[in-house]
Amino acid sequence: MQAEAVGLAEAARWREASDARGRALSWLENATGLATLYDYAKRRPYASAAVGKLVNRAEAKAALGARPDVVWEECNGMVRAAMHEDIMKSVKPEVEAVLRRGRTRVLLYQGIRDLRIGVVPTEAWLKELQWSGLRAFQDAERAVWRIAGEGGEEELAGYVQRSGVLTQAVVYGAGHLVPADNGRAAQEMIEDWVTQTGLFGRARRPRPGIVGSPAGVRIETAS
Repeated sequence: MQAEAVGLAEAARWREASDARGRALSWLENATGLATLYDYAKRRPYASAAVGKLVNRAEAKAALGARPDVVWEECNGMVRAAMHEDIMKSVKPEVEAVLRRGRTRVLLYQGIRDLRIGVVPTEAWLKELQWSGLRAFQDAERAVWRIAGEGGEEELAGYVQRSGVLTQAVVYGAGHLVPADNGRAAQEMIEDWVTQTGLFGRARRPRPGIVGSPAGVRIETAS
């Protein structure tokens, strides 16, 4: 099934490729019995109904700048149908174009427990980027990322690799929906990347071992 989806995508038969991908994912879900492929560690599906109740409130719509008459719906059928042929189209050329211009910082992040779009396939296409900074990125240290956990004790958040305008973060304790699975790590990641602090900033290369950083995280070299 996987080979079929890849072959159809290579032939630019996008709708059929998306259908084949859907069949492969359905088979994986049925064969494993997992509650969700978004996070293989979850024992029950996401409680997404609560999200709808929140964002459809009038004050939430006002804060988001949405029209009062618009109703948020998870995985809307019309939107899904309109974008169906785009699912199997690669965005690698667009990523390469942004990286080549060198004016916009790029953050790629994923939860390590994602079975739908995992870390391994993402890193596979990263290695094939047509970008002059690729070698420097590949040679950059992959740093262990720790954040303050409950009770003030440090906890492992993942690892970060960065060079030039490209940063890749893999988030532990999370699947496809990183903010839903590990909200504390997601918040620190976005804030540090936007403000360019900690592992996501312009700190000097750490010496071997554990070093303090502007964000108060531990920096180590991952194997």
